[in-house]
Amino acid sequence: MSQPFIAREAELTSLADMYQSPRFEMAVIYGRRRVGKTSLIKEFIKNKPAIYVQGIEATKELNLNYLSNAVLDFENPDRLDHQFSYSDFKDIFSKVQDLANKQESKLIFVLDEFPYFAQSAPEISSVLQFAIDHVFKEYDNIMLILCGSSMSFMQHQVLGHQSPLYGRKTGQFKIRPFDIFDTKKMLPLVKNEDLLAYYGITGGIPQYLSFIDQEKSVEENIGRLFLRNNAILQDEPNVLLQEELRKPATYYSILVALAQGKTKPNEIYQAIGLSSASSLSPYLSRLQELEMVERKLPILEKNTKNAIYRISDTMFQFWFQYISGQQDKISLGRTSGLLARIMADLPNFLGPVFEKACQEWTWKQDALPFDPQEISSWWGYNPALNRQDEVDLVATSHDKKEAIIGECKWRKAEKLSPQMLDTLRSRAALLSSKFGITKTHLCFFVKESTPSFKDLTESQGVRLILFDDFWKD
Repeated sequence: MSQPFIAREAELTSLADMYQSPRFEMAVIYGRRRVGKTSLIKEFIKNKPAIYVQGIEATKELNLNYLSNAVLDFENPDRLDHQFSYSDFKDIFSKVQDLANKQESKLIFVLDEFPYFAQSAPEISSVLQFAIDHVFKEYDNIMLILCGSSMSFMQHQVLGHQSPLYGRKTGQFKIRPFDIFDTKKMLPLVKNEDLLAYYGITGGIPQYLSFIDQEKSVEENIGRLFLRNNAILQDEPNVLLQEELRKPATYYSILVALAQGKTKPNEIYQAIGLSSASSLSPYLSRLQELEMVERKLPILEKNTKNAIYRISDTMFQFWFQYISGQQDKISLGRTSGLLARIMADLPNFLGPVFEKACQEWTWKQDALPFDPQEISSWWGYNPALNRQDEVDLVATSHDKKEAIIGECKWRKAEKLSPQMLDTLRSRAALLSSKFGITKTHLCFFVKESTPSFKDLTESQGVRLILFDDFWKD
C-alpha cells in the first residue's frame, strides 16, 4: 500500500494559486534526487486535466516517442496503436494547445526530468520558448511545469539569463528535504528519541524516510538499510555521485576528508593529494551546487578566512563517516562489529543533527522575544580562555543588537551539569562584547532533563527546551 502524501503544504497552495489564475503559468520545480519533486507534482495534478511525461537518458527519437504517446494517451486513453510519433517538438506543443482548447479548465502540461529532454534535443528550449510566446500565451489555458533533478541545468539552462526560457517562469520551487517536523509527520509511530536518528541517517529525504520500518529499532533499520548486500542505501552516495559528476573519484575523496573533520581547503587538498587549494575550488563549488556540501561562516562574522566547508547532507555524513570503506565487510556479511561501533558512536553523530533540529524549531516559533533575521552557529577565538570556542545556536534581530543564544545537548539527563549553564553565560558574554549585542536571551536545548537541572535553569533565567517540547502546541 502506498504511503499517503504528506507535507509540502506551501508548495501545493502556491501551485493551486497558479492553476486558478486566468493566464498562462510556467512553474519551474527543481531539487536534488529523491527529494519528492515527482510526488509533489503527481499530488498536485490529481483530478485535474494533465499531460505528464518524464524525460529519460536516451535518444531524441525515444523521448519524442514517449512525449507523443503521453499527449495522444491524454486525447484517447483507450487507443491501441502506440506506434505513431510526432516528428518534432513544435508539432507536439501545437497539439497540446489544441487539447487545452477542448478542456473546461486549465490543462497542466508536465515535462518531468526536463534536462534529459534537453540533453537529447538541445533545440527543445528554443522551440518551447516560441510555443510559450506565440501559442500558449495567446490562449492562457495551459499551466506548464518543468521539473528537473540536475540542479546546475535547472539553474543555468532554465532559470539563467542565457536560457531561451529566461523570463518565462511565473513560479519557482526549489524542493528541499524534510525538516524534523515533516519527518515526524512521515514517521508518526516512531518515538521521539529514535526520530532524530532517522532524521540524521536519511537527511530528511522523503524517499529514504519511506524505507524506515517504524516497528523496528534504530539498530535494526540501520542494519537493513546500510549493512546488507544490496541494501537500499548501502551504496546510495556512490550512485548519486556517479549520476551527477564526471570525475566521481575526486569528489568521493573530498567527502571522505570532510567526514573526517577536515573543514579548511588547505586541509582538504593535502588530504586528497591535489596540488593546491585553488585546484580544489571547482570541486567544492560543484558539491555546493548539488547541496551535498556547504560553505559556512560563523554568524555575525565578516572575515571570510573563518569560513569552513562541511557535508550538509547528514545521510552523506553518516555514510562517509561509517559506511565508506566497509564494503568488503558488508559483502561478506561480517557487520556485527561495525553495527555495534555505529550504535556506540551514534549520540556523537546526532549532536550536530540535534543542533540543526533546534534551529528549525526556533524558526517555527511565534512567541520569541523578536523576529529573527538569521539563525545559525558561531565559532572562533575566545581570548578569555585562550582557545577556540563555539556556540550551537545564535538567533539575531534585524539590527543585530538583540540575540537568542543557546546550547544544544543530546545526552542523558544525568550528564547535564551546572557548569554547562556557566559556559552558556560566558559564551553569551563573549558574543555580546565581540559584536555589540546589548540584550541576550539564553536557552538550553536538551534531549531530556532531571527535575533539579530544570529548577536550576529556571532560577538562572535560562529557558529549558526538551526535545519532547518540540511537538507541543
